[in-house]
Amino acid sequence: MKLALATALTLGLACSAAALAADIDGTVPLTCTPSAGHDCDPGAEQCSQLKRESKGPVEVRVDFANKTIKSPYRTNLLPIQNSATNDEQLVMQGTDLKFAWSAIVNRKTGAITITVADRVGAYVIFGRCKVAVAN
Repeated sequence: MKLALATALTLGLACSAAALAADIDGTVPLTCTPSAGHDCDPGAEQCSQLKRESKGPVEVRVDFANKTIKSPYRTNLLPIQNSATNDEQLVMQGTDLKFAWSAIVNRKTGAITITVADRVGAYVIFGRCKVAVAN
C-alpha cells in the first residue's frame, strides 16, 4: 500500500512539474515575486537597493495579451516589443522614449532576470515567476 501511494505521489509531482514548465511559454500571464533589485549608477562604487515607485503588492506582472510588464519599481508599464522562446527560456525586450529593457524567464524554474537601462544608469531585478491566478 505504501509503495502504491509513494508511486502515485511521485507521478503526481512529476506531472505537476511538467505542467508548470509547459505553462511558461509566452501565452499565459505570469506573476513574479522579486527576490532582489539593484539600482546601478556608473559613478557609484556599487549598486544600491532598488526603491519601489508604485504602491500595491511587490510583484512583477507579465501580460502577454497586452504586451506589457508591470513592475513595482516603475510607475509606467514596460512595453513588450519583441519576444522569443526556446526549450530553456522565454526572452522579452522593449524600448520606451529614453530607455531599453530585456527580461529572461527560465521556463523550467520560473527564475526571471529583468534589466532596464537609460542614459544615466541601469537597474536589475531578480525573482521567480509562476502562472498568474485568474481573477
